[in-house]
Amino acid sequence: MRNDSTEIRFKKMDIPVKHILFSCTLNAIRSVMAEGFFNRIAPEGWHARSCGVIAGPSDGFTFTVMEEAGIPIDLNRQSKLFTDYNADDVDYAVSLSVEAQFHLASWVMDIPHEHWKVKEPFSADANREVQLSHYRLIRDEIRTHVGELVSRITNNT
Repeated sequence: MRNDSTEIRFKKMDIPVKHILFSCTLNAIRSVMAEGFFNRIAPEGWHARSCGVIAGPSDGFTFTVMEEAGIPIDLNRQSKLFTDYNADDVDYAVSLSVEAQFHLASWVMDIPHEHWKVKEPFSADANREVQLSHYRLIRDEIRTHVGELVSRITNNT
């Protein structure tokens, strides 16, 4: 005899997950932040991934400011490239750097996408606290963008 809750759980598994792809230049800072925020507050049935135009090393400042926001990032994560994904598996895409915007436009011709003008958080000041303050500003800007995107998705589903 089947339990009704089991049947409901199986039905939910049949719903295809929609994937959003966040991209930036190195897949080390901006796209990683966007992926983390989106997956934390994603509407049911949505999941984020991220990539870069080129693969960059993990960024310790990104790890620190996301940890402060309650979103742990694996410091040993490997950056992904556009070529690590199949465009047919992406339902929506967001670029967070000019380089990614250019690459995305030629990679996903028929996939809905948008560009967020988010500056790089780098500062010429070598002071750790100054660097972290720049990263926090970028983190908070990306969190706002992601929240607005999730609201649009939620209101359109």
